[in-house]
Amino acid sequence: MPTFDFRGTAIAYDEAGSGEPIVFLHNLGGDRRIWGAQVEALRHTQHVFALDLLGYGDSDAPDDGYTLENYVALVEAFLAERDLREVTLVGHCFGSALALLHTRRHPGRVRSLVLSSPLTPATLRPTRTGWAAVLGRNVRLDSVLARVRIPGPAAGLIVGEQLGAARGNDIDEVVAHLWTRWTEPRRLMVTAAISRQIPRLAELDEFAPPSDFPPITTIWGARNRVLSARAGAVLNRTLRPVREIVVDDAGHLVMVEAPDVVTDAVRTAIRGARSVDS
Repeated sequence: MPTFDFRGTAIAYDEAGSGEPIVFLHNLGGDRRIWGAQVEALRHTQHVFALDLLGYGDSDAPDDGYTLENYVALVEAFLAERDLREVTLVGHCFGSALALLHTRRHPGRVRSLVLSSPLTPATLRPTRTGWAAVLGRNVRLDSVLARVRIPGPAAGLIVGEQLGAARGNDIDEVVAHLWTRWTEPRRLMVTAAISRQIPRLAELDEFAPPSDFPPITTIWGARNRVLSARAGAVLNRTLRPVREIVVDDAGHLVMVEAPDVVTDAVRTAIRGARSVDS
């Protein structure tokens, strides 16, 4: 497992294959393992990277630094260190927001965007997760939360809330992995700290990409209970994606529940970007 240094913290990532670069960015509470099926499928034709964001997976979880600026800077630093240009950014939830924020700053460095369940205040607000995020924003007990472990049954409920009815081939393995991750120390602290940053994503609810912006694909699970697919459809009116995908039986973890759909969407996004370039 390679790592790179970001402002004194170790950020873990996977790297595989060769060809045009793809970078995968995960959601809050997840890690790079959610993209396992896509990495395995695309590594044969692309240069694939999947990061563990600060505080998650095998990356360091420091006491502070969980700001929107830090996360966007992390993405920028990783792409710069690896000299990745003309990259396809694939994000999920918070990862989608980071991909979009980075591309707004550096549109010329991005070939295409695949945004799975993009997190914004509007897509979060109608859900139970949105209510929990409001509580997290008003509770500043990071030092206490850093010592709290989520009990196994509660972790199971958290992961179960992210699933619909679709069943990907490796879903049981990924679910077990995420369940274990949620019981690790500091997970509540990191997620609560980031939740205070979510209101700052409101700019994405009004962002209308210019005509020369990299092409966007959006993917939603119709049974998503973490974010609102209905609000996502409203968001698409301003994002104007070239392709809108809705997976009827999937919930929030659509890349795990319907892995082939997401993999095909990434492939199509790359081909579409090539045709736009030509």
